[in-house]
Amino acid sequence: MSRPSSPDVASALLAHHSAFKAFLVSRVGNAADADDLLQNGLIKALQRADELKDGEKSVAWFYQILRNVIIDHARSRNATRRREDAWTADAITLADDADAERVLCGCFAHLLPSLKPTHAELLRRVDLEGRPVSATAIALGMTANNASVTLHRARAELRKKLQEFCGACADGACLDCNCDRSSAEK
Repeated sequence: MSRPSSPDVASALLAHHSAFKAFLVSRVGNAADADDLLQNGLIKALQRADELKDGEKSVAWFYQILRNVIIDHARSRNATRRREDAWTADAITLADDADAERVLCGCFAHLLPSLKPTHAELLRRVDLEGRPVSATAIALGMTANNASVTLHRARAELRKKLQEFCGACADGACLDCNCDRSSAEK
């Protein structure tokens, strides 16, 4: 048996183009991705055509290449999703940081001890001392994601307590707090 040449392999594969595309569509769910994956598979097949020993097995060989291309595609999508999730978590943390700066008032220090100890410690280290959430998480034995979620909850709990403690003063210009309790306890 002689080795098939690249043009022979290409001809054999192009003869089964519609079957390959149907196979890919059934695996990835849409024709656009299937077209892209088919092109990637054809490129890989032509680059590796010299590995094929029997021209009659080129279709089975190409299906294996397509399976590998599908796996690579799924891994790439999962990695992209993880990066997007991490970016979203960072964006939420930044938004929460901006929100926290707007709600701090003189009553903050008096209300901090009334929170759960973990919440109070996170708020103290991150919002008052300006430490990064990731470093604070490590110091407290938490994951960065758990610390971000807990910090979000702590800020919400503090916001609620500030509204109960200060009243209408806490609704908008809390940095310029002028409630009676704040000025009496300063």
